[in-house]
Amino acid sequence: MLYVLLQLLHFVAKNEHIYSCPAAMKPRATYFSHLDGLRTVACLGVFLFHSLFIYAYLWTPHDAPVFRYGLRLLSLGAQGVSLFFVLSGFLITYLLLQEEAARGRVSIGAFYWRRALRIWPLYFVCMGFGFVLVPWYMHLTQQPWHETADPGMFALFLANFDGFRHGNAIPAAFNLAVLWSVSVEEQFYLVWPVLLMVLFRWWRPGACLLIIGLSLWFRYTHPTDEARLYAHTLSVAGDLAVGSLAGWASFRYAGLRAWLGRWPRWAVPAVYLGLLVLLAAQYVLGPHPLNVAVERLLRAAFFAFIVLEQNYAAHSPFKLGRSRWLTYWGTYTYGFYCLHPIVLMVVSETIRQFGLPTQLPTVVGLTLVSLPLSAGLAWLSYEYLERPFLKLKTRRLAAPGVGSPRTKEARKAVVNG
Repeated sequence: MLYVLLQLLHFVAKNEHIYSCPAAMKPRATYFSHLDGLRTVACLGVFLFHSLFIYAYLWTPHDAPVFRYGLRLLSLGAQGVSLFFVLSGFLITYLLLQEEAARGRVSIGAFYWRRALRIWPLYFVCMGFGFVLVPWYMHLTQQPWHETADPGMFALFLANFDGFRHGNAIPAAFNLAVLWSVSVEEQFYLVWPVLLMVLFRWWRPGACLLIIGLSLWFRYTHPTDEARLYAHTLSVAGDLAVGSLAGWASFRYAGLRAWLGRWPRWAVPAVYLGLLVLLAAQYVLGPHPLNVAVERLLRAAFFAFIVLEQNYAAHSPFKLGRSRWLTYWGTYTYGFYCLHPIVLMVVSETIRQFGLPTQLPTVVGLTLVSLPLSAGLAWLSYEYLERPFLKLKTRRLAAPGVGSPRTKEARKAVVNG
């Protein structure tokens, strides 16, 4: 099925005639050198939340202070998903506008082809693990098993809606639970190029504002529905739209980039402090409908500022791109995000089978063990599963006048974008 869908997308992309541009108009994708490090930071936040929460949930009393207060602190790591959304919106929009500027228009079919190559192979492997291997293992070990998740919904990238049909149930196979955010991104990728490049061609900010407005309306009308506030597409799509607005503005206005570059050294920390105070004030205000509506928007704006200052501020306190470690692992964050729950499941089952002690030191130790295991699995996935598909991204789809990116930085931008 995956092979057939990929072949269909490739056919559509290959037969769009918009690739017949002259050789002088070869697009050169921009590589934002500090955003790989930002991806790694976001991924580590999500990992710490999942690992410490899962292990603590399994092995510590739920009324223990370390669980109750630790969970509240660790929940901040879950905001890494919101940061991922903002990053995706920024990069996708910037690269679409760059392609249009270079070629005169955008190949929407080729866009879908690139997105499928980037996301589908690993996504469907993770589905296979959750829907096939986990039930098989549970049956083999004679453990009770009941999976509420619907493989059809997941295959259609509607995973974030699936739980709503079962009383907001989380999939029994935990690795399936994280795929909701991948589904949201795929839904966004389906409509975004049409909105940005066709329906709102003459006023690009309108596409961003439309999605932001829908997100504000949805959150305002569902202030107490925590499950839908967390995972419904209309609730979280504002993050992608805020990132897209930042991408459009930074591409459209060289003056904005120059202005950010002139900021004095004290200005960036001052803005960070002001935004953090604003976010803290929202936390104190509680679940008022208006507060619920705007709090995610403000958080997305905070993340968008991080993206902009990392890209353009000349006097940032710290540029994440200077860390070779963070930058290196930024390439593997998609695999890390999708695969780290599998590591957590395997390690947890190993602890259960061997009856190891389950005190708090064990929880911390399991997290320290699971981190390199997850990183190693992500590396293997990228090198032997994802990369062979990603190489197809830069394959020429039509006219010989269009070459693949020649520089290392441009190739990396195409692969990651």
